[in-house]
Order: sequence, then C-alpha cells, then structure tokens
Amino acid sequence: MRNKVVPVLTALLAGALVAACGTPGSSEAGDATGAIKVAIIPPSSGALAQFGSDAAKGWQYAVDTVNAQGGIDGRQVELIRMDTDATSATTLRAAREAVTQRGAQFIGAVMTSTEHGALNQQLDALGALSFNSLGKDDALTGKDCTANAFRTVQTNRMDVNALAATLKNLPGDRWAVQAVDYSTGHTAADIFREAAQAAGKQVVLEQFAPLNTTEFGSYITKLQASDADALFAVEYGADGVAFVNQAAQFNLPAKFRSVLGFNMVSEPLFPALGDKITGFYNNVGYDPGADNPLNRQFVQGFQAKFGTKPYYVEADAYLAAETLFAGIRKAGSSDPVKVRAALNDLTFDSIAGSVTMRAGDHQLVRPSYLGQVVKDGSGLAFKIIASAPGTQTTPQADPACTLKG
Repeated sequence: MRNKVVPVLTALLAGALVAACGTPGSSEAGDATGAIKVAIIPPSSGALAQFGSDAAKGWQYAVDTVNAQGGIDGRQVELIRMDTDATSATTLRAAREAVTQRGAQFIGAVMTSTEHGALNQQLDALGALSFNSLGKDDALTGKDCTANAFRTVQTNRMDVNALAATLKNLPGDRWAVQAVDYSTGHTAADIFREAAQAAGKQVVLEQFAPLNTTEFGSYITKLQASDADALFAVEYGADGVAFVNQAAQFNLPAKFRSVLGFNMVSEPLFPALGDKITGFYNNVGYDPGADNPLNRQFVQGFQAKFGTKPYYVEADAYLAAETLFAGIRKAGSSDPVKVRAALNDLTFDSIAGSVTMRAGDHQLVRPSYLGQVVKDGSGLAFKIIASAPGTQTTPQADPACTLKG
C-alpha cells in the first residue's frame, strides 16, 4: 500500500454518462446549488482497516478544511461514508448504492488495486469519477484505465524509478533481491537490475517468495550464503513484518551495507518493528517536511487536530481531495463530465508542490522520495535523503491506455 502495505485483490450497473438526462452522478439540475457529494469507501474490517480509517481521516480533514473556508464556489462538500471489506464485490455494491441512492458524484478512499480495477470498468455506467490515492498497480493507468478514473498516488514503476535514481549513492556493490512472487515484485526486480547495471553494480542473487509467506528461513539462509553486500527487499504488509523479524533473528541486516526496502516499512509499522529497522532505506511517497506553503499549513493543522503528523495514507487522501476540488473550481461545476474535462493536463498547487494531472492516462505527475529510518525521540521517523521530481520518475503514458467515456 502506499500500496505501501500490500498489492492486493481485482463489475454493476448499466446506463450512459449523459448529464442532461439526469444519469446517476451527473445531477446537472443541482449543479449550481446544494452539496457536492463524495462517497468514500474504505475498508472497515480486516488487515487493512487501520489504513481505511486513515484514508477516511485524510478525506474528512480536506472536506472540513474547504468547508470552513466557504466551500467550493460557495457550495459545501458532503462526504458519504460507505464501508467495505476490501473485496471487489462489496466495494462495487457500496459504490452503486452511494451513486444511485445517495447522490454521490465522486468516489474516493477505495483501498486496493484489485478494487480499483473492478470499479474502473463500472465508472462510465455510473456516471461518477473515481480518485485513487491508494492503488498503485501500473495497469490501472495502462490496460485497465478509463476516462472516469484519476490516480493521484504514484505507480509502482514511479516508486522504483525514484529508488533506482539514487542507487549509485547507496553503499554496496553486490546486491541481492528478495521479492514477493507477484507482478509488482518481478517488475521491481527487473527495474532494479537495470538500474544496478547502469550504476556499475551487480545483482548476485534474486529470489521470490509467494504472497502470504510466513516462514522465510530458507530464503534467509540463501541470502546469508550469498556474497551480496546489500539487499533490495520487496515484501509487503504482514509478509514484510515476518521477513524483517525473522531476518533480525538471524542477524541478517548486519551482513549488508544497505538494506533498501520497496514498500516494506512504513510509519504504521514503526512501533511493531522497532529499532531493528533503524538505518533501513525505503521509498517514501510523501514528505511531511516538504517546504511549500500548502504543505506547511496542512501539516500544522492536521497535527493540531489529531496530535500526530500526517503520513502517506492520510496525506495522499488529502491530495486526492485537493485534485477533485481543483477540477471542480476549474470546471466551475460539479458535473462529472465537466470536471473530467477540466482535469485533463491541469497543473495546480498542492501539498506535494506543483503537480499535473496528465491527460494521456489520468496519472498525477508528482515527486517521490527516498527515506532512511532514524531515531526520532522515543520513536522512529523517515529522514528524507533524496527526492526525484515526477517528470523524471513518471514513464510515458502506456499505449495500452485508451481513455473512453
């Protein structure tokens, strides 16, 4: 999830996106008055419940903030909270109810890439727009893209490209790769191998563990026996926790000059993993210390309200809301058709600085970061040691993406 946790899970209504006909979600008759309705559909149970709660928190804070400032063009924004268990069928039922029965025009806080893949195929029929701040699979802005879906979080490839750009500066010449046996793991390993070669380094071992592996002993033994002096690890969520804990039992990190994680460690895992991850490097999607006025205001206000600085799930949800609000302002309307058109190639200021919603695939071009886990008082934090602009990390739009609608 940021995809940082897991690359998990991948259908509802017929109809056409014709605003003048009063199709679900279009609401032209109420375009100039009344609340702008946004459905948020985060998981409320299961392994992703905490991240779902945090995504909802980010959206709620964004809505509370804009409403306190008078709304958007004088209109208040209303959140419609729907619940899901992070399965596609449940999420689609919630989206259908939110749009057809409760008047939502926009959808956010859907968690997994699989849910987004299913939802994307139904957005045109629903006449609603989706703002994806969590699902990172590249196919969502590739073969599975759709005109009504906008992604504001970095793709997996953008994240790996950001790491690859800093590889030459990390200690270690002979790298081992430990990755999840899943498309993201193999893609990350391929990009990393290319980057290592370009940096004059080599990959001496690659191994892949099935998703939901709980016992990493045999993999750790092979890593210990290799002549690698650095490790690139692509393990997520519970898999990542199990790998880190078991590696620590074998004192494996001491063998390496660098341990570079890809979505392996994140702020919510810091208390559980503790000092054993101090010094680890990891991709970071959001920098709370980014020095721009909107981010400073966001961090200060969020911390004053909740007592903690925002981390990537909360911040990326807020950024998704910023994107929606920017599109409504540019369109001068909450009609999804007009907002969709307004967002194409729209550049606007945000908590991530100046960002652009690329028209070719509806991917937000935004910066990425490399962080190192350091001591921060009685806990841990990411120290940002490198940044990469989105113009460098974002690949060209995938030719497989044909935006219809």
